Amino acid sequence: MPRYYIDVKSHFCTDEDPSGIELPDLQAARVEATKVAERLLKSWAGMLPHYSSEVMIEIVGEDLRPVLIIPCSEIE
Repeated sequence: MPRYYIDVKSHFCTDEDPSGIELPDLQAARVEATKVAERLLKSWAGMLPHYSSEVMIEIVGEDLRPVLIIPCSEIE
């Protein structure tokens, strides 16, 4: 199974996933990344919308190249 890394990026910093997770495909990685984004948004409920809207979840493949970027503003 391929390994995907789920990184959190903003204009403040990048929080890279050091170990990644083995998932069957990119769709499964997207589901996992969405869960990460939902947890972050829940914990950041008091953050000004301007800041949380600039946060991105980046899915990186085994070759360490980005394969998908999900803006947190698209997560409800």
